Amino acid sequence: MGAESRLEKVAETLRHLGIVAVLQMEKRDPQYRAVCDVVKTHGELAGARLALMNALVSYKLSGKGEEHWLYFGQYFAERGIRDFCRDFLEYIDTSPYLKVGRETRKKRILKICRYVPDLEDLSATLRQLSQLLSADPEQKTLVFAIKMLNYAYMCSRGVDRLLPFDIPIPVDYRVAHLTWCAGLLQLRPEEAMRSYREVQRVWDVVARKSGIPPLHIDTVLWLAGRAVLYGENIHDVPQHIIDLFRWREECRHLSTRR
Repeated sequence: MGAESRLEKVAETLRHLGIVAVLQMEKRDPQYRAVCDVVKTHGELAGARLALMNALVSYKLSGKGEEHWLYFGQYFAERGIRDFCRDFLEYIDTSPYLKVGRETRKKRILKICRYVPDLEDLSATLRQLSQLLSADPEQKTLVFAIKMLNYAYMCSRGVDRLLPFDIPIPVDYRVAHLTWCAGLLQLRPEEAMRSYREVQRVWDVVARKSGIPPLHIDTVLWLAGRAVLYGENIHDVPQHIIDLFRWREECRHLSTRR
């Protein structure tokens, strides 16, 4: 089965799953729960600012993403905020998941720690972040930050809100691997991470065909990835969704390092 046929199969399966089910899955996302814990402690805007900063340093983690976000949620849910910049820099020094390149992460945070995001217009927020960081607006941590800001908004207000179709999927370790595992690209995962726009193009097409925006598809990939890559279905992802991303036999035996 070629990539085009696989794309149609993935899009059809996600369309049948439906956006309502995907939004329900988001409530089980450890990232959502961590952001909610921080929002409940500090309020919508302060919690959103902290979630934004954590998203922007969520790369090259020393451990799995779930544990990184659990640590973030517990850390800030138990502390008052005196100064966003100083407090977040202390968090970077403390977190065992951010020990690689701490100084580089700190420099990035110093560029945006006074920034107050517009939770009503996330597309405008993405453009502003891109300017502040002098970074590609489609770069992984920037679009991922928009997803976390939406989590803060939804948790604070008790509503579901669809993200724009024109904000692409963040291409991280799991997304790159599952794109390859599903047979949607011939690029090996390591190369796919470097060619992230190609991965985003694939999921943009899947999003249009399935009716599910890319950043919400990201939740399905991220939660299913724990089962596909590590054999741990800790997020209760439906088996047929897991099987959808196990098209390549090699995907059953990947490293458990992340």
